[in-house]
Amino acid sequence: MLKDRAANLDAASEIRAKAAKGAQLHQGEQVALEQYEKRVAELTPLIEESESKNTLLQQCKKHGFAETLLSGGERQAPAQGEESTGNRRMSLRTAMQFATPEQREQVNSFARYLGGDMTALADLTPSGDGGVFIPQFVAGVVARNYAGFTPVHDNCTVWPTADGVPTAFPVISDSEEAEILVPAAATGADATVSGDTPPTEITGPVMVAHKFSSKPVFLPRETITDSNLNVLEEVLNALIARILRTQNKKYTVGTGTGEPEGFTKNATYFTAAASVLDLDVALDLAYSVPALYRPRGIYMASDLTIKYLRKLKTGISGDKQSLWKDAFEEGNATLGTPPRLHGYSIIVNNDMDSVASNGTFAGVSPLAFGDFKKFVVRDAEQGSPFVYRYMVPAKDGNAVIAFQRSDSKLIVPEAIALLAPTSGS
Repeated sequence: MLKDRAANLDAASEIRAKAAKGAQLHQGEQVALEQYEKRVAELTPLIEESESKNTLLQQCKKHGFAETLLSGGERQAPAQGEESTGNRRMSLRTAMQFATPEQREQVNSFARYLGGDMTALADLTPSGDGGVFIPQFVAGVVARNYAGFTPVHDNCTVWPTADGVPTAFPVISDSEEAEILVPAAATGADATVSGDTPPTEITGPVMVAHKFSSKPVFLPRETITDSNLNVLEEVLNALIARILRTQNKKYTVGTGTGEPEGFTKNATYFTAAASVLDLDVALDLAYSVPALYRPRGIYMASDLTIKYLRKLKTGISGDKQSLWKDAFEEGNATLGTPPRLHGYSIIVNNDMDSVASNGTFAGVSPLAFGDFKKFVVRDAEQGSPFVYRYMVPAKDGNAVIAFQRSDSKLIVPEAIALLAPTSGS
């Protein structure tokens, strides 16, 4: 939300600066300014509310947990005079040490709700579908622990909305060119906007809110009664992980019909001269993307494809030296820093195709490159999952199911290039 608000503030400031210099704004700019200001107005109270409650990050910074919290790991507090070593996932129990009384009460109420205590609803936020939203404190901890499931969401433009009503994502063409006018010519700022035919309008694809279901998990009554917090975390891990895995798959290969559109659906195909993947093919793929989109470009591929590329050798008999050098091998970075390919980050996405063991990519598209900020994921209801619980008397327990709504679209197809499948090996 902070990045979204900052981007809208910057865009609005540019238009205001133009007006402050005496330039008359054309209709498209006026509409754009209004939309930017509206978006800022929507985000500001949400951010203020979140920041007022989010003492977790502040406390983690104070106690040396901040980096771990943001990366989804758990760090044990170091003994006095010792440096911290080793990162692990942050458990909900660990995070609770830094929760405010209000956050603790929400977590406890949520656990009571899952156990069948309907009086707990008074402390929770009901969803529009009859369930309750998972408290942000809980969902944030669990989601960070599963960041490895969300490579597309973590690198795209996230558009949080208050609801799931079909809405057009505002887009202004970044390929439109300016024009040179003689002094007496119409400026394009007159009442008929004669210098811009037709006037540039802010339009964009309509994005909806597809509902993702975790499918239910059964909880025996005794399980919740005996160990609220531990079971709460295990249940949420299962529910949210299921949703995140499915969302990433759809954000990658979704058809856009009855489900989100994956970035591979409309990405620009690049046909390589060779049918075997190597580092030169990867570089050619990157340079097939217009220069405008390369500065923020990243590679994306499956684990198997990345491993294949990292194992490529010189081809000289007996030479085991890898062609792809990691930064830390040159002494330029810290051991463990993720590798960069041709200077660009490469992100693991196991929902993408993989090359064959010999590097061929017949019938598959194993590598993508581009500016994934041109791929938009709409998180309806601010991305908050919500849950239902219902009684299962025959088994003396409750079933719990989670839902989350989202959509995705590639706004600029030429911003992402996808290696085209070859017809044979």
